[in-house]
Amino acid sequence: MTDRSREDDAGQPDPTADTWSAWLPRLDPPTTPLPQASAPSESATPPAPQAPRADPPPSPVPPVPPAPPPSVPMKWHVAWPPQAPMPSPAGPQLYTAPPPNRLGLAILCTIFCFTPFGIVALLKALSVKPSLARGRYDEARRTSASVKNWCILAALAWPGSAIFLACTGMLLGH
Repeated sequence: MTDRSREDDAGQPDPTADTWSAWLPRLDPPTTPLPQASAPSESATPPAPQAPRADPPPSPVPPVPPAPPPSVPMKWHVAWPPQAPMPSPAGPQLYTAPPPNRLGLAILCTIFCFTPFGIVALLKALSVKPSLARGRYDEARRTSASVKNWCILAALAWPGSAIFLACTGMLLGH
């Protein structure tokens, strides 16, 4: 290498230098060198007996404090699907399954059957869960039954509306 190339490389960093780890703290504890076995000496004297090593007594492990009692009693049995209480005029409240909202049926009736009746069924299906959330179980049950009725009406009205539109188109000459 010429002197000129050494001068050009003087401003460039050395790629083999480790500049990243210089500022990091040491992660490994410092180690002491291991004792090495020495070569046997010329005199055959036995090594001096060493006193037995006394290990320090193990430190007592602090006892684990008991867990605090739960603030809310634990419920071990969960009924699925969740059951809503139904009001009963006499005696304790009985638990029955909440009424289905029939949202999927209403969507299918809106798309494939008579659309105006399907939209009514869809809106009623969307109001079942809020009624349950407000605690109006009888209203939710009546709304769920109404959704089913509107879907049946949409399915029955669809062929009639198709025939009506076809006849109207023929009469008007389209």
